[in-house]
Order: sequence, then structure tokens, then C-alpha cells
Amino acid sequence: MKGKYVGKPIKRREDPILLTGRGRYVDDIKLPGMVYAGFVRSSYAHGRITSINISEAAKHPDFVGVLMPEEAAPLPSWMKYRGLRDVPRFSLAKGKVRFVGEPVVAVVSRNRYSVDDIISLVEVDIEPLPAVVDAEKALQPGSPLLYEEWGDNIIMNYSFKAGDVEQAFASADLVIRRRYVNQRYAPTPIEGRGVVADFDRARGELTVWDSTQFPHVLQTYLSQALNYPEHLIRVIAPDVGGGFGPKSSVWPEELATIQLSMKLGRPVKWVETRSEHMLVCGHERQQVHYVEAAFRRDGKLLGIRDKVIADIGVYGAFWTETQPVMVTMAAIPGPYVFDAYQYEVFCMATNKAPYSPHRGFGRPVAAFVMERLMNDAAAQLGIDPADIRRRNIVPAEAMPFKNIHGIVYDSGDYPKALEEALKMADYHGWRAKQREALKQGRLIGVGLAMYVEYTTPSSERLDKGLGWEVGGYDSATVRVEPEGKVVVLTGTASQGQGHYTVYAQLAAEYLGARMEDVVVSEGDSKTCPYGFGAWASRSTVAVGGAIIKASTAILDKMKRIAAHLLEANPEDVEAEDSKLYVKDAPEKSLSFAEIAKIAWRQPTRLPPDMEPGLETTAHYEPKAFTTCSYAVHIPVVEVDPDTGNFKVLEYHIFDDSGRVLNPLTLYGQIHGALAHGVGGAVYEELVYDDNGQLLTSTFMDYLIPSAVEMFNVNIEHMETPSPQPGGFKGMGEGGAIAAPAALANAVQDALNRFGVVVDQTPLKPEYIKNLIAKHLR
Repeated sequence: MKGKYVGKPIKRREDPILLTGRGRYVDDIKLPGMVYAGFVRSSYAHGRITSINISEAAKHPDFVGVLMPEEAAPLPSWMKYRGLRDVPRFSLAKGKVRFVGEPVVAVVSRNRYSVDDIISLVEVDIEPLPAVVDAEKALQPGSPLLYEEWGDNIIMNYSFKAGDVEQAFASADLVIRRRYVNQRYAPTPIEGRGVVADFDRARGELTVWDSTQFPHVLQTYLSQALNYPEHLIRVIAPDVGGGFGPKSSVWPEELATIQLSMKLGRPVKWVETRSEHMLVCGHERQQVHYVEAAFRRDGKLLGIRDKVIADIGVYGAFWTETQPVMVTMAAIPGPYVFDAYQYEVFCMATNKAPYSPHRGFGRPVAAFVMERLMNDAAAQLGIDPADIRRRNIVPAEAMPFKNIHGIVYDSGDYPKALEEALKMADYHGWRAKQREALKQGRLIGVGLAMYVEYTTPSSERLDKGLGWEVGGYDSATVRVEPEGKVVVLTGTASQGQGHYTVYAQLAAEYLGARMEDVVVSEGDSKTCPYGFGAWASRSTVAVGGAIIKASTAILDKMKRIAAHLLEANPEDVEAEDSKLYVKDAPEKSLSFAEIAKIAWRQPTRLPPDMEPGLETTAHYEPKAFTTCSYAVHIPVVEVDPDTGNFKVLEYHIFDDSGRVLNPLTLYGQIHGALAHGVGGAVYEELVYDDNGQLLTSTFMDYLIPSAVEMFNVNIEHMETPSPQPGGFKGMGEGGAIAAPAALANAVQDALNRFGVVVDQTPLKPEYIKNLIAKHLR
């Protein structure tokens, strides 16, 4: 069901501002007396700090101040989960360095262009220690230890078992055993991390401008980390040039910059360089799965066993810690029904940069594991990949469905989505073309991958499921100003999702206002209601639910005021185009401005016992355990066996993300997430040498797909409303989830005649060429 604004492809109102250079990012913040921070970083992956000498740096004419390791503040954890160790984290390295790029000393310069000169004058002596950069080696006895007091390198070890796993494998006609590997890569937003901190000593007030995804969370966390009263801290997220996960973390450099401002009593700015970003920020994925899957000969999946070794680096960043790996394991069941599931997870500390959120958040690995298993089993059983999925997919009538891991899928029709995707891609037609092409020596592959993305986790899921001291609700304030304009304040912050447009659509729809009369404001911890920010594809559902609640309450009040003034029943009053009128007598009407003037300025004209004003704040807690979107990806590729390169001939996506609020932003999110997924599938990899040195710290070495490498995408969707207000579902990460699995399956499909197994990403030409060469040998 579409309304006047909901469901309409309305162009993003924020784009003209950003495209004409009128955006205001952290680096645009300029304050009187502002100075600039920089960091002396470790050049060793592992070592003991033996001495630090700043005497030469202090002689530099632009030198202002310094923060030393003994002044470092802690970065505490909000996650308490069985088997999770409490890792020592500080704003600067204390005693030891544990990865290349770890900040050791923070310096401040009067001039941003002399910061590097001052950094070069700081002398840090480090006694090198053996490094471990391979998670599987880190698990072995005798491996170099990052935290000697532990006696091993295990940050987290936990296991899970559901169903009769032993019986499932004993009764199987086929057991697939694989070692699947996903690499380490990063989200690379256009804007890196940045912070401006301004501490007013006279008032005791700390104001922080930060390129963050969660202003209120950062405010609360700073209070805890700095042991400073929260009511004296204000966090503002100005325009943010992309988040994609790592900006829902708090990093040592941010905390150290804020400490410097408090120490010096003046504004301090730090904006990272691209090489700094690549060196230390946003690293994720990198899991090895020793997985077994039990199938009947008809293709029915009976059970899965998995041993997982995840490379967490030095630690999991606040606030998600090891959660990407945990989400991987919960997401492996995907859209399928099976009755036995067992796994053990080892989250290993290595001498690499911290593990932090990345668009998709563990789910791309889950989709890769499950979807590769499905295709490998289909090949061995002589079943078409589409048919093996038909035989295992969750039926529509089973919704809401609790998967083997206890995750509840709220709504959907997975079989219909699969069939519609096969139809839109001309799947069977491509099978015929594939056979003809093979006769000509051409290697065509048709990929297929499905996923379920559970989004907008509830407070219950976060607390009981993840041991996380975080709420799943969010907040919105809706106010009709005395002039009749509508102001919406939310607890999130936008990083390019289109909040200023879609939130206005919602408020206009549920208030009966003209959209041009609605203004959205967010990203300020002191002027906006407390919320948990933008992550887990939650904004439309959680904040949207709060906007709907608040708008409904305000509209109800306005109807009662209008009915009182127009001598009508409130039930007979309707709202449209920022005015209220009587249904059967539309000439009897009052504008929002007229109603608001009375509500704010002339309370004696209000109905008896009604309070003045037209403002309310609502909090919305997601109804379901989670809200689940899903999609089917079908790429068609052609592989060149001589070079190992492959070309995407077609790419089809059939999506169900609930009721669509704005098709333009929906398709934009799908396209953007797909580019992330293609990068992870084919191009992107953070490569370390044996000494823990990052070899891919610039875009000369770390490849991301550009418009040249991307391809046309055919997208269709259906709408299965969720039980949330509005029927919406989150969907900002889906393309990143399915693409690695879909493209791997397409390449595997093209190479099936060689009898090889595609078991890792990225799908680089040398990897594909070597697979073919091994067969030919």
C-alpha cells in the first residue's frame, strides 16, 4: 500500500547541498585557537616500548603539547559474553605495541602541515618481539603471545549445538567437507575518521565534533572512559562522508585527541590520512571455516558441523568486539531448514589492526559458507543449484520461522523470491546458452546465492543474545512549531542513507503534512533525543517506528483541537496538506499554523484540561526479535582460462525488504552495497607480510571497484510487510552480503568441467588461473 509520500521515489533533499560543496564535515570545523594532533605510530607489529624521548620535538617552533602513554585512558567494553576475554585497550600503547600503526605518542602542532615534522622528531625505542600474523598459527602451542598473562592467544572461544548432529551425519548419503577462507578487507568510506574537541575550562564543558555513526553512544562512552560528567559532554556528528561500520566504533585516536583538548584547554583537531585509515581502521571478515555438511541423496540438508578460526587482530574494537564472527554463525543457516547444527569458534589475537564492523557484519562470510556448500553438494549429487535450494528453503507458511540457531525470521516468502529471481534472470535460458558456449570453448557460469539479513535487533536480542549493554530501541521528537512547520529530531546520525528525506516522508505521511513543511534534524547529543545511532540497517525501522508513534500522537492532539474549534467530532477530522478539515464538510478547516498558534500561544482556546504545545518524544522498541530482509542474487560470468580473469555478463537481484519507503533510496542502497560486495569478492584484500607489515596501505595496492569495474544491475523487488509500524525492514547491507557467494558460485559453475573447488575470496585472476592449472597438471 502506497500513501501520498510513503512508497514514492522522492529525490533526496540533502543531495543538492552536498553536491554543490555546501556540506559541513569534521574537517570543515574551524575554531579560534585550534591546534592539530598527530600520532607517533609503531613501526613494529610486536615489541616492548623501552624509552620515549620528546626533547627534540618540543624544540620545534610549532610544538604545542604531547600526550604520553602513562596518560592514556582506557577503552572499556560494553559486552559481557561467555568466553570473551577483557582485552586491555587504551588511547595510546602502554608497555607494548601489538600492531603496526598502533598510536604510541600524540603530539600537537599549531600548524597542521608541520604535524609530521614534529612526529618525526619523537624518538621511540622499541625492543622487537616475534609476531604472529596467521590466526591458525596463533592457535598453536608455542606461538608468540600478545597478552602473556593469558597463556594463549584466544580472545574468545565458544561453542553451540542444536539437534542430533551425530545422527544427521550417520544417516547422510553425502558429506561435504571444505575449508572455506574469506580474506581481511576494509569498508573505505570517502571520508575517514575525524574529530574536533573543544574543552572550555571555565565552564567545564566538552564539545566534540566527530565523524561518528552514534553521537549519543559516543557521549555516554566518553563520560565512562574519561570519568567525566556526561551532562557536560556534547557530541555533534556533522555531515559524515560514509560510515559503513567503523564509525560505529570508538578509536584510540579519537579518545587521545579529546584528552589533548582537555589537557590544553583549547580546540584540537585530528583528521586521519588515507594511509592511516587503511593501516588501522575497519578491518573485518578474515575467517577460516573447516565445515562439514550432511545431505541425503535427494539434496535435503540434514546438518552442519563447523570449526571456525577468526583473525580478530589485536582486539575487537569497541563496541562490537567479536560480534561479526558471532553474527556469521547465527546467519549461516540462511533461508534453509535443517535440524542439526554444531560449531566451535576461536577468535584469535594476532599482530594486526583491530577487528571492527564492516558493511554486512559477518553475514557475507555466512552466505559464502552456506551458498558454496549448497552448490558443491548440488554438483556432487547431480542436482541443479536451483533445485537443491527448492528442497531446503523455508516455506512461506512457516513464517514467522525460528531457525536452528534460534533467530526468528519475521516474515517473507522465500520460495516465491527464488522463483521470481530465476524468471527475471532467464535462468533456464542461460543454462542452454551455457551448453552452447561450452561447445565453442567458452566458459560461462551462472551463479546463485540467497541470504537472510536480520536487521534492527531488539533490546532482548542484544542483551540476552549477545551479552551487550545496549538498547535496540530508538527515539524521535516531533514538534509542530507555532508557524505550523514540522520539526523532526531523531536519535540517529546520517552518513548518506537519505535520513533527511525518508524521515520527512514518514512524518508528512503520518501527520498529513506537506513534505516541504517538514524539517529533519539529527546528530546532536544535546538537542536530539537519546538514540543508539545508525548501524545494523536499523534506522528506518527503529527511528521510523518512533516517528510514526510521535506523529500519530501529535495528529491525534491536533484533531482534538480542530474538533473543539470547528464543533465536530475528532473522529470526523482528517489531515492533508498541512491542514485539518471535517470529512463531510471540507470547507470547515484549519491550517497547521492556525492550530499551532492556539496550541502554543493561546492555550485558553484549547479543549478543557489539555496541556499547551504540540511536541512529543516517542521511543520505539522493535516488536520482533529481529526484522529480516532477504534477496536472491544471480550473476552470469564468463571466465578466461588463459588469464584467470572473468567478466560479469549480467547481474540480477530480487529483493524483499518489506514495504518500500522510497524506491530511489532503496535502489541506491542496493547498488552501493553491491559495489562493496564486489570489492570483497574480487578486488579487496589487506595483505600482511610475516613481520606484520601491511603491504596494501594505499589505493595503488588496495584495489576497490570503480565505475569502470562495475556493471549494470537488474533489480526487482516484492513487498512482504514486516510486523513493525509501516511494514518496513532494514536493507542497507544486502548487496555486500550476497555478492561474494554469488560470484564465487558463478565462477565455480564455469569451472565445473575442471573438477576444481572455489574455496576462497578474493577471486583474483592468479587464484582462478592456478585452480585451472592444477587440474591440467
